[in-house]
Formats: sequence, C-alpha cells, structure tokens
Amino acid sequence: MLPHSVPSTVAHGTAPSAMQDILRRRMEKPQRHRLLHSFPLAAAMSPAQPDDVQRGFRAFPVDSIAGRKLLVGVLPHPFCNPTVRGCGFCTFPHEQFSSVKAAAVATRIVRELDQRMEAQPDLNGRQIAGLYFGGGTANLTPAESFRTLCRTLHSSFDLSQAEVTLEGVPGYFIRRHPLLLDILDEELAPRHRRISMGIQSFDEQRLRSMGRLGYGTGLVFAEVVREAHRRGMTASGDLLFNLPNQSLAEMRSDVQQACDLGLDHLGLYHLVAFRGLKTAWSQSPEVLAAQPRQAESVENWLSLREQLLDEGFVQTSLTNFERNNFCGQPARFQYEESSFQPDQYEMLGLGPAAISCAGNETFTSSWKTINPDASVDYIAAVDSAALVPDRVFRYDQDDLKAFYLTRRLSALTIDVARYQDLFGSEPTDDFLEEFSACLNEGLLEHSGSMIRPTPRGMFFSDSISALLAAPRLRAHRRRDLAHGASSSSGLHTRNDNGFGHM
Repeated sequence: MLPHSVPSTVAHGTAPSAMQDILRRRMEKPQRHRLLHSFPLAAAMSPAQPDDVQRGFRAFPVDSIAGRKLLVGVLPHPFCNPTVRGCGFCTFPHEQFSSVKAAAVATRIVRELDQRMEAQPDLNGRQIAGLYFGGGTANLTPAESFRTLCRTLHSSFDLSQAEVTLEGVPGYFIRRHPLLLDILDEELAPRHRRISMGIQSFDEQRLRSMGRLGYGTGLVFAEVVREAHRRGMTASGDLLFNLPNQSLAEMRSDVQQACDLGLDHLGLYHLVAFRGLKTAWSQSPEVLAAQPRQAESVENWLSLREQLLDEGFVQTSLTNFERNNFCGQPARFQYEESSFQPDQYEMLGLGPAAISCAGNETFTSSWKTINPDASVDYIAAVDSAALVPDRVFRYDQDDLKAFYLTRRLSALTIDVARYQDLFGSEPTDDFLEEFSACLNEGLLEHSGSMIRPTPRGMFFSDSISALLAAPRLRAHRRRDLAHGASSSSGLHTRNDNGFGHM
C-alpha cells in the first residue's frame, strides 16, 4: 500500500465487511465518553502488584533524557453534595460529602506525593506543564487542606510554566469563605490559572431534578465568569444535552446562554444513561424511556456543534470548544490537549481514582496505574506505605499503537507521519480492517497524512475506540490463555464502560 493512501477496500466502495457489521452493532449501543482512560479502560486492567507499581514509579524519566513534559492531576477527594444522589447522571465514582473525610483524603494526598518523591527522587523540582484539581467537587475541599495541598505542590515541583485549573460547581467559587480562588492566588504563581465549572443546564427545573439547584443558576454562572475574569483567569463550563424529554430548541437555548455568559471554553457532553450503569438515572425506566433514539441524538449533536462554530468557537477535542480568539494564545486550555499526546507528555495522578501513565525513553513500552476509587480504600492504601495503585497495565509497543490512536482520536487528528516515526509502520496497515470499516461507514476521513473523525464520527468515537482496541484485547486473551491464566483475569475480562462507573 502506498504511504498515507486510503485502503483499497474503501477506495473501491466494497460491500460492508464483517468488521463493518461489528462496528454498526457497536454504534447501536450507548456511546460512552472514553476521553479519560482511552485504552485500556479501568475495568480491563489487572490488580496491581507491588513490584509492578515500583517499576511503574521508576518509569518517569527525567526531562533531559526523554524530552517529555509532565502533567499532574490532583483529585483532592471523591465527595460531592447534591440533593439528588450523584446528580442523577454522574458516571464518576462519588461519595456524600464530609469535611472531615475530605480533609483526611487531602492529608493522604500529601503523603502519597511524599512517597512518590521517595520512590523517584528525579520528580523533585521537575517542571510541570499542567496542574488540574478535579474529581468529585474539587472546590468543595476544606480551605486549609487545599492550602496545604497547594504549598506541598509548590515546594515539590516547578510550577512557573504550568497551567493550573480548579474544577467545581459554580456557587462554591464565589460563596465559600475563605475562597479557594484566594488561596490559589496566595500560594501558587503559575503561568496561567483557570476555573472549570459544571453548568449542565440553565433550565431551573432540570437543575432541580439533578439536585443542583443549590449550586447556582444563570445569574450565579455569570457572576463566576466575571469573578474569574477579574482575577485574570479564564473560565470554562460544561453542558449536558440529550437529556430526558429535552427538545432540540431547549438544547440550543442552553448553548446560546452559555455563549452569552462570556465563557472562554465550553465542554459539550451528551447524556449517558443505560441499564447496568451505576447512576441514579440509569436505574429509572422513566428516564431511560425519555431518552432520544440514537439517530436523533446524533442529529442533535450535529446541530449544537454547528451552533457553536457559528458563534465563533473552535472545536479542540471530541467534546471541547474554545473561542477562536484563543487560538495560538498561551491562555488557551492546554491540559486536556496535552494529555492526548502520550508520546510527549506523562501523567502523574494523586488521590482517589487518580491515573498515572509514563513511557520509557523510546516510547516502546509504558505503564499505567490507577488508585483505589473509594476514599476509605485510598486512605488505607496510602497508610500502608507499600502500595497505593490498585490497578496496573504495562504497554508493549503494539499496545501503545492502540493507546496512541485512541488518544489522538480524542484530539480529532491522527498524524500518520508521526505514527510512522514512533512505530515504523502505517496505522492503516496495522489496523487495516478497523480503519476500512470506519472509513466506509463515514466515521473517519483520510486526507494526505491526516486521519480525522467526521462530525458524525465524533459522536460515535466510543465505537471507533472500541474497534481499534479489539485486536490488542484478542492478543492479550490468546497470550493469557496460553499461559494458563484464568478467563476472568486481566484484559480478557471487559475493556468496556458498559457497567459500573467510568
């Protein structure tokens, strides 16, 4: 096959293949958001062993050797306090808020970081490209615990070139005293600071059904944006669409109001709810029956995407949009985009459910670890001083191909030439049937050295990612069975978000 050419099966418009039939069946299922994990998903990772984790700790190279930059994600606690359990729709692990428990978790994060530094002294003083306080309701962290976290991070890393984000619900950015925004100003001196708030909807009845009415309505959202801008920060907001019985006109109204707020960045997520998912809404037959059909959901996405583009936003990932005046500017949101470049950025996660991922110098192998989800399990793991992560995966080069492709899919562009530089092969050779099926189905387009999802393919990115991961799952299954592994162990369980949490 000629370099960068479209597979012949696509070019000649052949009849649908068996792979395309598999793809179409996946497209009929609920489309999860795989931005956080890519490949493999948490459910498919193996239980962590101490030796594996220690090798994973040592996988973080020094900048001057590997040339990669470091992102740090801090999940100060897994707690939230909506009046409806888990906001009804929330697909992340979450627990009812307790200031005592939140402070206890924050204390353990400081201890976890100390343990990391002891295991890998080269991390001390390393320059950070991005620091993200997220997970649960990060801006609900007790003030003094948050101050201690900030001081510890400041003394451990070089944050002078970092983008720092604090995530949370709107009201807590302006109502709590002392304000965590003040603590950020006092304790950290990064390159840029930003906030990210969960808006979800401007409809007060819907906010009430989510248990989020106390977090603020349109007036509060606007006040938060003004306060962020007054401090020289940028402001991001997340919206949900395809809510139960929500009309397209209602969705477009939410998007328009979000644009009118003056948000610098907007995240747009379709609702995920289906039987087997551990969310309150997914347990309700009424909610499930009120969801739009798949074809309608796709059309809603296409309409809202065009609306944002018409409003002067530029799409930067599968779910994220930013105002076009930020293009090429230092103040644009960079953390997520950087995380979609695993060959250039490493991830260090601290706290419950935190993810760490780092490759070797030549990016021919890599390690991924995940911390325990529940606060009590995380606290116990840190206090044991032996092992914090409870899930681990070691990538070989073929695994990294699938990992790289699914991460780049999230970033909307797969650079074939870069893939060839990294792996010495063509993605359309390594995944010929998978790419052929996606191209034939109109989910991807291949032009020159770039492979991109089409607007329709963006909605079905979950199906594309699952298809690209499947060859590696089959390879691991064959390997494990050849070594006599149990059929319930490791990667040949389910690389699936079809049950449990994200």
